[in-house]
Order: sequence, then C-alpha cells, then structure tokens
Amino acid sequence: MLVFGMKNYSLILLFISLVIGMSFLSSVYGQDDISKNNANPIVYHLTSNDPWRASIVISDVTNLKNLGYDVTLLLSIEGVQVGVKNPHHHLNLDNVVANVTNFIKDGGKVVVCGVCLGVAGFEPTDIIDGAIIGTAEITPKILTNATVITY
Repeated sequence: MLVFGMKNYSLILLFISLVIGMSFLSSVYGQDDISKNNANPIVYHLTSNDPWRASIVISDVTNLKNLGYDVTLLLSIEGVQVGVKNPHHHLNLDNVVANVTNFIKDGGKVVVCGVCLGVAGFEPTDIIDGAIIGTAEITPKILTNATVITY
C-alpha cells in the first residue's frame, strides 16, 4: 500500500492543475490560427425582421468577419427588411439597417433573397448599397460546403 504525505498530494494537485490549464491554452490562443485555416464558409441565414434577433446575427457576422472567417449574411423571408434602405417604419429597424450597412462597408457580404424581396413589396433597387440579390445561380454557390446558422 502506498502512503502519500500532504506534500506529495500538493505536488500531484499542482501537476494536474498545470496539465489541465495548459490544455486550455491551445484552444484559447490558437483561435486566430483556426479561423485563418477555416476553408468552409459560414452563412448566417436571417429569416426574421425582429430587431433583437437581427442585432445578434449582425454582431455575430461582424465578429466572425473580423476574426478572418469567410462569412456571409443571407436575408430571406421577413429578414429582407434589414437589407433594404427603407424598411417598414413600424418595425423600428433604422439602427439594424445602419449596422448592416457598416458590415458591408467593412467588407462583409450580404445576399438578399430576390423572391422574398418581391413578396415583401420591394424592388431590387431598394436593397442596401453593396448587397446583392440572391438568385438561383448565386444562392447555391454561397451555400456550397457552408456551415449555415439560421435565425
């Protein structure tokens, strides 16, 4: 039977703590390396015109883009409201539209569903400058090998 003194227990606990702590360092400090090597694109698919939900999505895509990920914001159904210059005024989306506009100005990609845009009563000329209309040719290309997150 092995007998350990208090000093030995302290050393064992210290060793275990160091091993566990070191294992987390690679996941925390290696994030930039992982993002730059991530070959698969990420598509955030926003189907809602809810300002709270839209704000979370725009925050996520902005942060991921700034970390170096290939990320696209795809707007469909009611989500097209955040991709147009003048959404319905009762929705209170002015700040959200401003954030989408800034995302585009900073190099972000935004695709607005063309069919959904028409159903919502908008014209292609109504979309935010720099956004593109999603078509049968464009949408499959952005979704190929992508991780899709839908809100």
